[in-house]
Amino acid sequence: MKRRLALHATLGLPMALGSLSTAAQTPTQAPSPAQTPVAAPPVGEVKALGLERFQIGRIVVDKRARSFVVPGRVHLFDKPLEYLASSPGGRKAYETLLELDASGSEFNLACILIGLERDPNLPPSKAPGAAKAEGQRVAVSVAWTAGGQRRQISAAQALLSSEAGATGEAIDWIYTGSFTSRDGSQFAADHTGSLIGFIHDPTTIIKSKVAIGVGAYGSVRGNPALPPVGSAIELLVEAVIAGK
Repeated sequence: MKRRLALHATLGLPMALGSLSTAAQTPTQAPSPAQTPVAAPPVGEVKALGLERFQIGRIVVDKRARSFVVPGRVHLFDKPLEYLASSPGGRKAYETLLELDASGSEFNLACILIGLERDPNLPPSKAPGAAKAEGQRVAVSVAWTAGGQRRQISAAQALLSSEAGATGEAIDWIYTGSFTSRDGSQFAADHTGSLIGFIHDPTTIIKSKVAIGVGAYGSVRGNPALPPVGSAIELLVEAVIAGK
């Protein structure tokens, strides 16, 4: 059975996007007045798939497994990178490895559905380049099909070449949530399109615990093991349960 945003109530979630951000993270200041205000994109249709699985736009969420999958494509390669993933048309697309078929609100809702939330006792996300951020741990990986076979590597391996000694554990990813404008009319990740980064941009929803490549711009350029630019991929996000 298909339902729109009203389905959020049956999932134990707030009814409106403004409430979502309030529940997931502490609102901070509005985007700079120099930026042109834009209306938040609508959340795609929310569809119950059964067995605690849901579809939000093009994201498929498995609440029982505490994971979700987002389709997208390789967007940029062998160029200086500061972001793992952004929405189509994101402001930092020129520094982003992957383009995902999801808005910031859709991606954040998927995170909330798998049990991620921002600790209200934590201060707002640190400024870009800050040494360390805090939040709930997540595992992030990238998958694609080549020659009829499915391949999957960690997000760290997707960003860092094997020559750089990349391993699946090379980067710790955490959920911090983005933020809303003071009046609740704009969700920052919708405004910028930035979803996952590793320079501690406070508008991203997921970021690396320790900033990567700060002071060495251009050192992160993507792994040649990835398929060519434009190739279809899936991004997988899984909540990491403490003690495991």
